[in-house]
Amino acid sequence: MQTQYVRWRFLLFLISLLSVTCFSLHATDFVPIVSNFTKKEYKAANQNWTVGQDKHGYMYFGNNDGLLRYDGTSWELFRIPGNRVVRSLLIGQDGRIYVGSYEEFGYFEPKPDGQLCYHSLSQLLKNYTMQNDEIWSILSIGGKIYFQSFTSFFVFDGKTVTGCREPLTFLIFNKYRNAIYTHVDGKSLSRMDPATGQFYPVIAHNAPPDPVISILPYDAHRALLVTTTGGLFLLDGNQCQVFKNDANDLLKKAQANRAIMTKDSVFVIGTILDGAIAINKKGKVLWQLNTSNALQNNTILGIYCDKVNNVWLALDKGVSLIHNGGNVHYVAAFQPSIGAIYDVNIDKSSIYIGTNQGLYIGTVSNLSSNTKSLSVQLVPQIRGQVWSLARFDNQLFVGNNESTYCFDGKNLTPVCDVKGGFCLKRGVINGQDVLVQGTYTQLCIYKKNIRGRWAFSNVVDSFINPIRYLEVDYQGTIWASHLQLGLYRIVLAPDLQHIRSIHLYTHFDGKTPTNITVFKIGNRVVFNNGVRFYTFDDLSKKIIPYDLLNNGLGIFASAYRVLHFRDDYYWFIRDEDAALAEVTNDKVTIVDVIQYASLPGETVDKSETILPVSDSQCLIGMENGLALYQLPNQNITNEVRFPLAIKSVNAMNMDNSEQFRVSLINPKPLPFRLNSVEFTVAFPNYNDLDNIYYRYKLDGFDTRWSDLKTTPYQEYTRLPYNHYVFNAEVVTSTGKVVDRISYSFEILPPFYLSIWAKLLYLMMFIGLVLVAIHRTKIFLLKKKAKIEQMHTELRRKEVEEREQRIMRLEKEKLETELTLKSKELASSTMSIIKKNDILTTIKEELVYQKKQLGTQYPKKYFDKIVHIVDENLSTEDDWAIFQTNFDRIHDNFFRKLHERYPELTSNDLRLCAYLRLNLTSKDIANLMNISLKGVEAGRSRLRKRLHIPPEKNLTEFMIEIK
Repeated sequence: MQTQYVRWRFLLFLISLLSVTCFSLHATDFVPIVSNFTKKEYKAANQNWTVGQDKHGYMYFGNNDGLLRYDGTSWELFRIPGNRVVRSLLIGQDGRIYVGSYEEFGYFEPKPDGQLCYHSLSQLLKNYTMQNDEIWSILSIGGKIYFQSFTSFFVFDGKTVTGCREPLTFLIFNKYRNAIYTHVDGKSLSRMDPATGQFYPVIAHNAPPDPVISILPYDAHRALLVTTTGGLFLLDGNQCQVFKNDANDLLKKAQANRAIMTKDSVFVIGTILDGAIAINKKGKVLWQLNTSNALQNNTILGIYCDKVNNVWLALDKGVSLIHNGGNVHYVAAFQPSIGAIYDVNIDKSSIYIGTNQGLYIGTVSNLSSNTKSLSVQLVPQIRGQVWSLARFDNQLFVGNNESTYCFDGKNLTPVCDVKGGFCLKRGVINGQDVLVQGTYTQLCIYKKNIRGRWAFSNVVDSFINPIRYLEVDYQGTIWASHLQLGLYRIVLAPDLQHIRSIHLYTHFDGKTPTNITVFKIGNRVVFNNGVRFYTFDDLSKKIIPYDLLNNGLGIFASAYRVLHFRDDYYWFIRDEDAALAEVTNDKVTIVDVIQYASLPGETVDKSETILPVSDSQCLIGMENGLALYQLPNQNITNEVRFPLAIKSVNAMNMDNSEQFRVSLINPKPLPFRLNSVEFTVAFPNYNDLDNIYYRYKLDGFDTRWSDLKTTPYQEYTRLPYNHYVFNAEVVTSTGKVVDRISYSFEILPPFYLSIWAKLLYLMMFIGLVLVAIHRTKIFLLKKKAKIEQMHTELRRKEVEEREQRIMRLEKEKLETELTLKSKELASSTMSIIKKNDILTTIKEELVYQKKQLGTQYPKKYFDKIVHIVDENLSTEDDWAIFQTNFDRIHDNFFRKLHERYPELTSNDLRLCAYLRLNLTSKDIANLMNISLKGVEAGRSRLRKRLHIPPEKNLTEFMIEIK
């Protein structure tokens, strides 16, 4: 209290000194992180009435359109007959989801394929007629299920359903200590006797004036009663008294509607007018959520605490999830806004927040308890961008745009007028204990003065560069990260004012120039180029990869900022997330990961800050807000976690015209036509929704795991027939496998490859073999017959050739004989011609001698000789003999010629014969006893009768006649 008083007195002094009004903010409570779901996400009506969770971890919501199911990734809607509103639901011990609606109630039950199937129980009613019965609550008592409307209730014993109408009106049924309690008009809180269905008043004294809508366990003997507008009461036996708490006035105005007790014994009450409020057993308000800070609607129609202590709200508009089970429990948003938070520092109960608007100082209380609140005020002396808050020996240095200030708990004074104090680090350089500051332009050196207080000493000469991060190693070397150019290695002279040596590293491993950051882990200075970590090797005097970090951090090896938590624990920060890792000399272990997407506010890009406030807690700076992180208890091993499950398996044909939902238990083999299979998995764990990834592998098809995906489904198309095993794994961003599952199935061969088809193919093959054998035999027989025919034909041809040779020989012989005969005939003809010539000459000589001798040559002798000569000249007898021989040699030449040309005379035929013998005109004249002119005239006459054109040779024509 004394420290707080001193601080406020100092602030008032500053206000009066500077005559500036201090900007102040009201106390801001830390409230839980909330995830909101709208109708666009779950694709159903706005209004939700009730909520529950089954043994698999799935969440169910009663919606105006039906029953909603949520598995952490996807939503499904299941309708009831008539598409009625689901007002109430109960997850039974038997796994059924009992639901109630207007004049309709029943249960959904999962089929072997995972699909929910509805069974109506209201149709089993006998001797009962419903009259505007709306089922508002469902309870399980003594193995029976009770469905309650305002004037009736219905009991299902597992086989039959009975209805009971009462002559009174009651509100919601409540289960307390295995009995049913409800508010009955005219009787206040009453207990129902299940055996008789009678209602008996419970409270004898000081009954609440308003209806009791919920009864919750408070301790071993007392119950907490929540009334609609009368506040909270404690019931002990039949005695009732007001429960004093900080929320009574609010609850009376907001109209309580639903209430639960969480697993950490916190009462959460949902109201009609002002959201939800949480109260501990001491009556202290822990938080309130409404449309002003987290919720999308103020009307709470249903409320439920799940198995990991998260609270679900069914709203008049949407669904909200209050994350009580996560490691980041609470977050504060400032009203009005204080801007983007770049650094935070805490000293006992005082908090200092550096933003882009200036420095805020305030009080933070009870960070270690369930009640957390924050109150801050703007320091008027420091305005504009505050980059860093660094505390050394109870002196807080504030790096501001204009200058650097020092606050020692009493006095706030400027210590350095160099603009833009980015960072401030402590180290020993040349044996001197110093602070080194990186700014927009220069390196600044701070030393302790004679009073033992840190004070500005000097700037480093000849160094003008903007330095965002820096570290001093054990040798006194300054490693300074330029905003853009790279990394400086600076060795100062003993006077700490001059640079003895300097080297600029623009890149590592020959890569392109990049922004390089520098941090210290333990006593080792490390660097990061946005890809992996490096360190300086003192022996080789080179920068080398830091394999211990790179291998142990996985994807967080690309962290561009490192912040110390405690001991060997460090935060490694990236754009989307931050990992808390334990770094020892031989091992790096990732302890936890924060996904920035899970926080309601945005972080400050590239300047995220995480401040330790205890050994187990950190504050996370954001845009106009702070989140409180709680380190997980490593000793707790009984954390509730629902296993990864196969939610559905759908088989489809090639064009999706036929679909089949496959059983999840002992599935039957799939026909080949349904060889496209889609798997949907579910991992209903709601605290790490942004740090869950899936990967898949199909044994028998895939050779490696798929890449990490955020989608919980995987499809395989046109799978060959085979036995397969589908494998799915849930993996965190660090690569840790959280859970895995397998599912075996078989795709049958197509009909043409089935056993029956193979038997048919075997029979067909045997038939084909037999046919082939038969055809082969026929072919061989035909071939044999063909060969025999060929042999016969060859023999025939040989005989024919032999006969033809004989005939040719005979023909040649005949032709030879014919030639011979022709020659003989020609020779004979020539002989006759010669004979006739001689005889003619002799006759002419005799006639000449007779004329010369006259009478001297007796006529008697002359005539005798002339007669002998005339007798031996060619006669008709010679011609007849010649014609006969000519026809014999020349194949009836005269007969054929006479048949073709009957008008030919005997002299014409004789001339034709002589022409065929190719005799000269002179020879022909001698044979025919005519002159040469007579021969020519005969030729001319013959040409006309034979119709031979002038250009045709007459002798050739005769030779060609066959």
